Amino acid sequence: MKQHATRTVYAVHHSHTDIGYTDLQEHVIELQVDYIRTALRMMQDEANRDFRWNCETLYCVEEFFKSATEEERKQFLELAADGRMGLSANYLNFTDLLDCGVYSRRLGKWRERFAEAGVTLNTAMCADINGISMGQRDAMLDNGVEFLYTNIHCHHGMYPLYQNQNAYFWENAEGKRLLVWNGEHYNLGNVLGLRPNHTPNFMTMDRLGTGPRPADDVEALAQNLDNYLTECEENGYPYDFILASVSGVFSDNAPPEPLILQTIQGYNEKYGDTVQVKMVSLQELYAAIAPKLQNVPVLRGDLNDWWANGVGSTPYAVKHYLGARRSYDLARRLDPELDTKAPELVRQAEDNLLLYAEHTWGHSASITNPYVSMVLDLDSRKNGYASQAHEAAARLLGRIAREQGDILRYYATSGTIRVQNPTGQAGVMPVEFYVETLPAGLPEAVIHTEDGRQLPCQVSPHPRGRLISFTDTFAPHEVKQYTYDKAPAVEQKLNTRRCYVGAERIRDIVNDFDPFTYRLPYSFENRWFRLEYKVGQGLCSLFDKRAGRELMPKNGLPFFTPVYECTPVRPGQTDVYEERRLLGRNVRGKHAKQYPAVLEEVICEEHGPVFTILRLRGSMTGSIHCDVVLKLYEDMPRIDLSLELGKTLSTDVESVYLPLTLDVPGSQLWLRKGGREAMRPGVDQLPGTNMEYSMSDDGLAFVGEDGGVLLAAFDTPLYYFGELAHHPIRLCERLPEDNRRPVYSWLMNNTWETNFKLDLSGFTEYRYTLCLTDETDPERALDALHEQMFAPIVRIVG
Repeated sequence: MKQHATRTVYAVHHSHTDIGYTDLQEHVIELQVDYIRTALRMMQDEANRDFRWNCETLYCVEEFFKSATEEERKQFLELAADGRMGLSANYLNFTDLLDCGVYSRRLGKWRERFAEAGVTLNTAMCADINGISMGQRDAMLDNGVEFLYTNIHCHHGMYPLYQNQNAYFWENAEGKRLLVWNGEHYNLGNVLGLRPNHTPNFMTMDRLGTGPRPADDVEALAQNLDNYLTECEENGYPYDFILASVSGVFSDNAPPEPLILQTIQGYNEKYGDTVQVKMVSLQELYAAIAPKLQNVPVLRGDLNDWWANGVGSTPYAVKHYLGARRSYDLARRLDPELDTKAPELVRQAEDNLLLYAEHTWGHSASITNPYVSMVLDLDSRKNGYASQAHEAAARLLGRIAREQGDILRYYATSGTIRVQNPTGQAGVMPVEFYVETLPAGLPEAVIHTEDGRQLPCQVSPHPRGRLISFTDTFAPHEVKQYTYDKAPAVEQKLNTRRCYVGAERIRDIVNDFDPFTYRLPYSFENRWFRLEYKVGQGLCSLFDKRAGRELMPKNGLPFFTPVYECTPVRPGQTDVYEERRLLGRNVRGKHAKQYPAVLEEVICEEHGPVFTILRLRGSMTGSIHCDVVLKLYEDMPRIDLSLELGKTLSTDVESVYLPLTLDVPGSQLWLRKGGREAMRPGVDQLPGTNMEYSMSDDGLAFVGEDGGVLLAAFDTPLYYFGELAHHPIRLCERLPEDNRRPVYSWLMNNTWETNFKLDLSGFTEYRYTLCLTDETDPERALDALHEQMFAPIVRIVG
């Protein structure tokens, strides 16, 4: 082996944690617990003094501690304190669905538990996943984490900074810094032969070629290391060490393997004077390399996830999860003492929120063999995490409702309600509640405030009876009380003396008596907005009357007009797997086609003193139902929008998008992931990261010098940027123009060839709220956007 500037290879032995993918979630958990127990037994043997095991995720440690004996826990903590058992503050390998508040609390509890045993939890590693949000980073920094070791998988993804095996300080808005090693794939050590691997696979062939290899394991490792280090050094690698993660087998959820240490020892005996291989824990790794990395670049911005599109493969469960996350957040707002009052429900909610946000969606054969039972089992179990979180949050809210005096009976057509603003925002807000009465039982209603004022209200159909709606002004967290009562129905009849309607009851004559109805097939207008639409075309104008500007972009697809995209699987040339593999980092094939929805009819479903509801009935390829519903308020610069979609089944590569581009002069587009730091997609990202699509906690904010528009999204978190066309992939260069690309809500897709779900069929609604805002500060605008997620809470108290 020739001389190299690199003198040490640090081997990080771990098991990549996939809760699912290879087997049932419960079986994977049992395996991971057994791996820790196996590592403990191995490390008690003096012959394995140099063996190290790294717990890639805290979740596996947590599960181990549940079943471990006192002696096993003591052994674990002693080895961790001694630096031989590696600890990672990464609770699980997450998507950006993660509730970073829940993660931070869980991390804080483990930090305290370890500290009591003399163990410092200041390191973390992640494997496979293609990004970590700034919110997750901040949760780590808040809990004393100083070092993060990333192992990004380039399957439909890419590492940041245009080159791997380098380091940077990741700085947040408060100036705190996390040292990050931007590493290679988490099976690099397997490729190199740290764990002898005699069966070629795509990674060994890509990185080592297909030529002959030494039969001796030590000689194979020496040759592979020699070639790899030469390649790194020829590409400007500057350090005298390098990192390689290695698993017990070339697979996820792999066990500890003593053969790795034996191979390393055999190599060091023969070649250690040239390049030494050392098995390390994360704690040892950090201590060894941190002093040599003090002058690495300091970077800000999001490490955007290439695999964020996975949430679009399970849109119905994701919607359920988002509802659970909001409900749990609301419960904590309404009762800060939940941890002591209902610890079991809190634990159930948080456990399941964390498990659903984990990056594994289903079995590895979900696309190639969707018929097998294991695929269905893993999908059902994964969905169950969202459902159990939803149940726990609902039970917490029910408990709080009882404590706050809700009578839990909704049958009376008169009574008293108590309304609480759960947000820190002030302003006019909609209040809604329903009574379970027959439609004829409450044709009209009246609302009175405590001081006797009567408020305009509107009674609407509801699946369980009648919905009563009104608006009022609330201070932050204010609680108000109202009475409601049945009102006599207003007689409805035609005025036969006015020229506005014919005998067939069609109101199509231009007149001053009813200036609303005859315009309806073409436009709608209130004090805030003017809408224009055209059958066969869709929305043509969305005019902001308050600012005197057109919000509809001049080019591209009309705002809120759904688009179906399909890349057909070509029989005889490709199959469902191969067609998707060929996408690379595109989300569509070169032969993809787009099919925008067509507006067929405009229906006014309600028109009253509080709001007007317009249904834009449409048709779209790939669906059997595709209606857009708009709810425009009289007293608020707000539109509630929803898409009702009935999606059909197909094995083709599919996506459904909803255009959300708005023309707000001088504005920039902002969002948040993880709840704290504002970011501009395409700009506030680490160099070389994904800017094709991103997730957002709450939606989008178009913020300019004269205010802008807040666009809250309740049921889907994924956004696509740019044209809907196959194209060369540009990595983030932080150019201002990349923040001005078209933006779409990416509702669903099945673009992945392994463990994302193939079947997108089903019925649901996707809900959004558009609000005009005077806010010019992006952080405050995003605060207001987050508060839009929480409506006033109504209790029927008498």
